Amino acid sequence: MPSSPPPRPPFSALPLDKSGPAGNAWGLYGADDELGALNMLTPSTIKAAAQEIQTGDRVSLDWTLNLPSYPSFGRPSFDWKLENRTHPDGRKRTVNDDHLNLNTQSSSQWDGFRHYGYQKRKLYYGGRTQDQVEAGDGVIGIDRVAEAGGITARGVILDYPRYLEKKGKPGVNALTASSIDAETLKDMLRDTGAQPRDGDVLLLRTGFTQHYLALGESDKKALATNPPNFLGVESSKDVLQWIWESGFVAVAGDAPSFEMSPLVGDHNKPGGIWKGESWEDEMQGGGLVHQWCLAGWGVMIGEMWDLERLCDKAEELQRYTCFVSSVPLKVPGGVASPPNAVAIF
Repeated sequence: MPSSPPPRPPFSALPLDKSGPAGNAWGLYGADDELGALNMLTPSTIKAAAQEIQTGDRVSLDWTLNLPSYPSFGRPSFDWKLENRTHPDGRKRTVNDDHLNLNTQSSSQWDGFRHYGYQKRKLYYGGRTQDQVEAGDGVIGIDRVAEAGGITARGVILDYPRYLEKKGKPGVNALTASSIDAETLKDMLRDTGAQPRDGDVLLLRTGFTQHYLALGESDKKALATNPPNFLGVESSKDVLQWIWESGFVAVAGDAPSFEMSPLVGDHNKPGGIWKGESWEDEMQGGGLVHQWCLAGWGVMIGEMWDLERLCDKAEELQRYTCFVSSVPLKVPGGVASPPNAVAIF
């Protein structure tokens, strides 16, 4: 990780690799880089972020691993088993182990750079192919992030449900296909009084975890098998430009896909929110924010984080920035990981 990484060029300068897909910033931190935007977390950036620790209040940002009870997108539920370490003769001892079986996309998670690539060009961050990802050397694995010290940064907190309430606007059910556009994100940020700076992590509450826990058991089961419809940021050029120009090194929310689900639909078609531009690499496969953030810039995406108590504390303190520490699991070649994240005010 360079001690003084180059600044982000203007959004209009993208793509940096002109032979690569739209929007990419490949080569900004070197041809073989595996950390992407996390290169911006320098000692000086982290020291500045640590100044956010004023009251010492700590808030866990992970949902429990067994939620949601029935994951969407066809992923299996979390499985846990306690094992008593018995004597060789079969007698019980006061010693236990436990076994976990989880899909790292089934609860709170960081999406690493192996998770989602440019769908038409079939390339991951830095131009890596599927064959390279499967080759066995662990390139762009999430363990690289853990080895570098994880993500320690200033968090910027945006609370969409409270924003709507304060503006006197109707609330939005997070279990519907609705989106938050760039102008709304900018207005939410202005209302917090926080000025984004290079090296920040965005924390966006949509209300998903709250709405999910209010469902009955049958509705939770149905949600897992129905087509995914979830509130998230708009899959648009304007939102991407805002993320880039705000200096965020990672973005995280409480929704299952951060950007609006379904990832593929009329909102991705020419003439929609892309205003008739061709953007051929983006139009195929959906997940536009996923493609640009993960594969284009190396900006990690957090999903299904538990941001309820975080936003309660932010409202109580009237402070919408905090220090965030998150160290993913050091799984060689890992695709994603529980965030193991905590916010400190």
